[in-house]
Amino acid sequence: MNEKEIQLRKNKLIQQNEELKDYTIFELGNKKYALDTKKVLEILKFMELDYPNKMPSYILGLIQFEQTPVGVIDLREVFKTERTVYDLSSRIIVVQIDEGSNIAIICDKVLDITKLSTLKMSKIPYQGENEIYESIYIDNDDNIYILNIENIVNYINKNAEKYNYSEPPVNYYVNDEKSLSILKERKKFIKQINREIQISKPLYDMGVSFIINDIKYYINMASVKEFYKVNNAKFIKLPSVPEYIFGLINIKGEYITVIDIRKLFDSSNTMIKEKSTIIIINSKEYKLGILADEICESMNINYEEIVQNKLQKQDENLKLEFVKDGEIYQIIDIEELLKDDRLTVC
Repeated sequence: MNEKEIQLRKNKLIQQNEELKDYTIFELGNKKYALDTKKVLEILKFMELDYPNKMPSYILGLIQFEQTPVGVIDLREVFKTERTVYDLSSRIIVVQIDEGSNIAIICDKVLDITKLSTLKMSKIPYQGENEIYESIYIDNDDNIYILNIENIVNYINKNAEKYNYSEPPVNYYVNDEKSLSILKERKKFIKQINREIQISKPLYDMGVSFIINDIKYYINMASVKEFYKVNNAKFIKLPSVPEYIFGLINIKGEYITVIDIRKLFDSSNTMIKEKSTIIIINSKEYKLGILADEICESMNINYEEIVQNKLQKQDENLKLEFVKDGEIYQIIDIEELLKDDRLTVC
């Protein structure tokens, strides 16, 4: 076996032993840190924080996440390095510790969400029993410290005496009038999202995905009565109704109002195609159908999966979005949809 064959075999063995894991990389001072992305629930802009009396010194303040107060930890205070001022460009990373238990970490900047090779990770010696670092990733002299978030929490709890109660940490974030106004607006925005996005655990165990104008939607199967092919439907057009009402169809003696939700949401029309289907909604009060380009597949998802993979809402017209298998889906909560005042004409 020549040298080239030996090297090829070595490379093959390395590839077989290599594992790639997703990490969220952030910056704190002049160091880079990483968290297992599976544990990252949300990345938020720095906002106005709540601060009850007598909080430990490592807590910069509290945020409301999924209707629950979450402490924002300043790792500089945990590591006992020089503290600095966080500004409008800072980010808050919400992390899951275990089932139903979350914390948040403030950082200077989120750099990337990427895959890192475990072959380039080494254990850090002399950490002691707490081991707040899982390992260090070294690539071309670029060092990234992989954090063990559970051990960080344990370390804090074991060393509580280091973090005595302190006054509100106003010296550690921007507090000029303009910045405080922006932070306040950001907090108000997040509160609005939390009010509008309330996920009920039983709603999202089994559902179906469908496409309208190249956008994928998800609806809970319990909200679906049946599917009806558009090719089999004879539409009755109604005069003097909003544009999002596509028309009436008669199914087994029942008149169903078919709505174009894309038109309802953002004023773009849904084009009738060969695979177009009407999703008949399961409701005692409303005889309603949703026009879809195509029914895709049934999906089994759960509450935790949606919460972990949901995307931050960008404007008031978007519905709750989440990512599954690399695809973005918009959830349609039928209960919320039927509360829309615009549907009172249906």
